Amino acid sequence: MIELRLLRQFIAVAEERHVRRAAERLGMAQPPLSTAMRRLEDVIGAALFDRSRRRVALTPAGSALLEEARRTLAQAEHAVAVARQAGQGLTGLLRVTFVGSAMFERLPPLLKALRARHPGLALDLREATTMRQLDELRGGRGDLGFVIPPLPDSEGLEQRPAWAEPMVAVVPADHALAGCGRIDLADLADEPFVMFPQGEGPGFHAAILEACAKAGFVPRIAQSAHQMHAIVSLVAAGFGVSLVPASLRRLRPHGVRYLSLAGRAPQARIAAVWRRGDRSPALLQALSLLQEEIR
Repeated sequence: MIELRLLRQFIAVAEERHVRRAAERLGMAQPPLSTAMRRLEDVIGAALFDRSRRRVALTPAGSALLEEARRTLAQAEHAVAVARQAGQGLTGLLRVTFVGSAMFERLPPLLKALRARHPGLALDLREATTMRQLDELRGGRGDLGFVIPPLPDSEGLEQRPAWAEPMVAVVPADHALAGCGRIDLADLADEPFVMFPQGEGPGFHAAILEACAKAGFVPRIAQSAHQMHAIVSLVAAGFGVSLVPASLRRLRPHGVRYLSLAGRAPQARIAAVWRRGDRSPALLQALSLLQEEIR
């Protein structure tokens, strides 16, 4: 087998058309380079250079080898780069799951930055409820989740706060409060609520119950929905009112109004969660970027 070092030396001589200049380019003495070229010719079994002239000229065999040698070295360098990138988490597959509200503001820029920094990293993106994401992570079907804390059971998982945003009220467009820019949460005490089911999103469900309790009432749950956009659509259809993350203002179906809450609005929190002990390069790269983004 021909060593890559020998091919690099051959390319230098072929391009310089002069052994001395090639030796200077390679940072070596001329005699060892001349010896290496003769050894290469012996291995191939054909003359690579026409030495009858003052300048080194390539024979047909030398011209053929030059093209293939360049291709071989380029492929070898590519193989090393791919392996290095894989070791640093720059290639491969990262399976990311998320609650729907995460996609309305903070998660898309994070994913965009991750793709820009690591274009060789493939992302498999799936929307899922918090509880479904925990099952996916524990079952090895997901790598990184964005969920609504607190988690009812974090066994086998690690988590990190990602971001938080205030909640707003969403009411039907023909509601008596629809024209108000800001309301007290207590103004909704007698209204039916459309809520995220406790079994699928216990953290978000509990946050709304706690906010209502501080406002002096227990919400009357008239309807449940498993996705944020479904909650907003049910409000538009007149099934009740709800509290949703403020970023859902970007979702503007016909028939609803978003109202700010007076005082200290309850917070919708998002946490990043992954399997405990998972130190795959792709995951670590994503967590590192997340840490930069939330500083």
